[in-house]
Amino acid sequence: MAIVKGVLYFVFFYALPVFVVTQVSQFAPDIFSRYLEVLQAFAAILIFFVVAAELTRGTIFQHALNVGKAIVLLVFFVLAFSGGIIDTTVRGIHIRADLTVYLLMLITIDLIGLAKSLLQAVDFMHEKAEQQLPTPRPVD
Repeated sequence: MAIVKGVLYFVFFYALPVFVVTQVSQFAPDIFSRYLEVLQAFAAILIFFVVAAELTRGTIFQHALNVGKAIVLLVFFVLAFSGGIIDTTVRGIHIRADLTVYLLMLITIDLIGLAKSLLQAVDFMHEKAEQQLPTPRPVD
């Protein structure tokens, strides 16, 4: 199942976006060529964590990897968006875009995913501890 998920994530988060970016970069290669590396890094991070979490399904490591993915993606988004300010020059025209609102939305979604992963890890440990408790016998 990990291979299937890895291939699907590769197609949807690497192959298709790279194809679209290379097609669009013909119109403005100065803008899109530098984001190809960011897209490749994002796909590599996502595919690694999805496959690793799938391989460790049913263990605490799955939840630890999900927490790690949320933290790594949080840092990645901040670095990829340069703190929310995109600054570039295209054919002599200086363009500056303030994307802090979108970055805050991404960070908020990622923090919700982090909280979900932490709660799942706590629930997993609770269920494991509950299974180890002796079952009470009825008193005659």
